Amino acid sequence: MSRLLHTSDWHVGHTLYGHPRTADFDAVLAEIVDIARDIQPDLIIHTGDLFHSSRPSAADLIRAMRVLKQLAAVAPTVIVAGNHDSPTYFRFFDLLAGQSVGRGLFFVDRFRTAEEGGVFTFDACGGEQRIRLAAMPFVHPNQFWQRSALDTSYADYAEGMRALQEQLLESMREGYDPDRDVLLFAAHVYVAGARRSPSERRIDESFEIAAEDLAKVSYTALGHIHRPQAVRGPSFPARYAGSPLAMDFGEAGESKSVVVVDVDPGRPVRAVPRTLTSARRLDVFEGTLDDLKAEADRYDGTYLKAVITGEEPGVPLAQKIAAIVPNAIAINPVLATEPATDIVAGLGPVEELELPDAFRAYLGQEGVSGAAADSTVATFVQLLNEVDDEAPPPVLAEELLRAALEDTWTEKS
Repeated sequence: MSRLLHTSDWHVGHTLYGHPRTADFDAVLAEIVDIARDIQPDLIIHTGDLFHSSRPSAADLIRAMRVLKQLAAVAPTVIVAGNHDSPTYFRFFDLLAGQSVGRGLFFVDRFRTAEEGGVFTFDACGGEQRIRLAAMPFVHPNQFWQRSALDTSYADYAEGMRALQEQLLESMREGYDPDRDVLLFAAHVYVAGARRSPSERRIDESFEIAAEDLAKVSYTALGHIHRPQAVRGPSFPARYAGSPLAMDFGEAGESKSVVVVDVDPGRPVRAVPRTLTSARRLDVFEGTLDDLKAEADRYDGTYLKAVITGEEPGVPLAQKIAAIVPNAIAINPVLATEPATDIVAGLGPVEELELPDAFRAYLGQEGVSGAAADSTVATFVQLLNEVDDEAPPPVLAEELLRAALEDTWTEKS
């Protein structure tokens, strides 16, 4: 039985509201290496977004390469470039540590045909089986602009991706032995209908492919989406491994994982997520400081986004939270705000307001009322009036023309 370890979207170098996550990356990447050593896969696949930035720092380069070399010591490791990754850096990595120097690392910087190195073949199970892997890094829609005189449409992208994918599949099928060969596909792509985390950027529909367009192979390893999940729709296994760390509080509570895939030629695939537990958890709290004190153990050691109710403005929230949960890292704690009823009461839902009244209503929604609101609105009105009363600055050419018209020159006889 051939075994695959699928990981993705490390985003090495990511920071959380300015807080470096060096310890989290070190812990979770070491955990992935430990899993690899434990399960002894025949192949390891990373499906893109190795780094968070296309220009990672030297420290992040060292961190990622050290871990990849540790993985390559366990099994051949293929890394496809994601949309956050630099193809130029991947070509550089390949020169230093790729297959040309026999280190067991295979970097795929851009779409490559089988002849250019887009299809890999690896022995598995001591040579009794053979893994054939087609690798498709992130492909930007601008690659298909030539297909339309005006723009790239969703149909153009989907059609173009199908054509590229079919090139790779045809090459994998050449000499295919159903009793020996396992066919795998790795892609950094957004499959329509995949469940994104709230913290992820909105993905343009022009970047989508349909689930039914995925390769018909034993297993498709996917990258791009941070939430680990099986892709719904196809009758063949396809999964997003997801990110090993929660990237933002929109991913708080998600279970992060890698995927362990066992496959035999001609038999159903077993793809099982392996939960990652070593990184500091992200959590969200809303309530009073007394409520937080009662649940302090739950938030110990987390990155904590706290919205505190029942306190007056000016309270040093960060210090109070630190005293309650000293091992948590409080990220931008804030006071909960409620609409000021004395300002917004009586306003109809579709009532059209004058600008000062609209600004007063906005202040009310942000919890500013009474004398503070009166003073702010008065200043706002004063600034508006100054803008309205201000004469435009003189234009030299206009002034000269006006003077010439007022003092018309006439030739004396």
